[in-house]
Amino acid sequence: MSSWNLRDEFIRAIDHWYLILGFIVLGGLLGYIISSILPAPFRATADLYVGIDVTRVNEMEYLIPFAKEEPLNLDDYKNWQLKQLADLFYSDRVLEAALASLQEKDQNWESVTLADFRKHLDIYWYDTGIWRLEYFHSDPKMAEDAVQAWLDAGYAYITDLLAYSEKAARLDAEIEINKDASTALKIQAARIKGFLESAAAWLEDYSSLDPSSQLSVDETEELSEWVTTYLADPDIGQIFPADFPQQGAPAADYRNWLEDASAQGEAALDELEQQLNILARGREDLLPEYHQSLDDSQGLSANIVLRENSSLPQVSPIRNQGTSTLASAGLGLLGWLIFAVIQIRGQHED
Repeated sequence: MSSWNLRDEFIRAIDHWYLILGFIVLGGLLGYIISSILPAPFRATADLYVGIDVTRVNEMEYLIPFAKEEPLNLDDYKNWQLKQLADLFYSDRVLEAALASLQEKDQNWESVTLADFRKHLDIYWYDTGIWRLEYFHSDPKMAEDAVQAWLDAGYAYITDLLAYSEKAARLDAEIEINKDASTALKIQAARIKGFLESAAAWLEDYSSLDPSSQLSVDETEELSEWVTTYLADPDIGQIFPADFPQQGAPAADYRNWLEDASAQGEAALDELEQQLNILARGREDLLPEYHQSLDDSQGLSANIVLRENSSLPQVSPIRNQGTSTLASAGLGLLGWLIFAVIQIRGQHED
């Protein structure tokens, strides 16, 4: 067995340069022929801008129940909404609309099923910004038509959903206003009821007094302090008589004031109840439309910003013939190396 020497093998390879060249040329030729017989499919791309208006995120809290996992922060909310958007582009409704549009314009699409159509498309997105829709086909024109139809169908459908979501957001705001107004009225009603209960107790205490008698200084100060608390209330103070008797007035004046104030309080309470009933009916009228809008929006947030790129789709082959020929030539060189190693091992084993 002779010893192996790298220098000798290198010189021998140079002496047989034509063999190396032959492997490279043969590999490149095979690659050229194969790429001619089996051309690479074309990739058609269309861009879409997707953004989120973060200033409106707090307005969209009503959508949280639609999430499978509750978003804990702004990033969670954003990623949930973007995933919703991507899923809608892949939805059967969008793909069926795109395929129907293609079949209406070109009979070459008539034999294509929804499953086949889905296999050749992809969408690249990571965050807000430019999203790229892709469709692969052996025919560049069909690839271009397909990605444009997909973009148009998805954009139209999602735009409709955003309109429903915008409506749901508006109705949610109206419901919140209704709720705040009802809460304010209920607080006023509770304060008036408190006044009426206390007034009834004061009247009970004064029922046995001589109408011409005077209240003691302590009684007058206590009653005056109690009345001042309600008269100073900005929400209900204006409904009571302002001419509260001065100190030294007969007991009948205080009793008359309490009776008048109670009557006005009762009237105000009745009016508040009517307003609350109107608000309750208004809320009941809003709820069905609100829930329907939520269902129609499929949980998509109205703060999503969607803009279709005005430029035409871009079409290019996945690989060109030159790249295929060069790659095959490299494989030819690798084939020569394998051949040379096998030859060298055979020689040294002998």
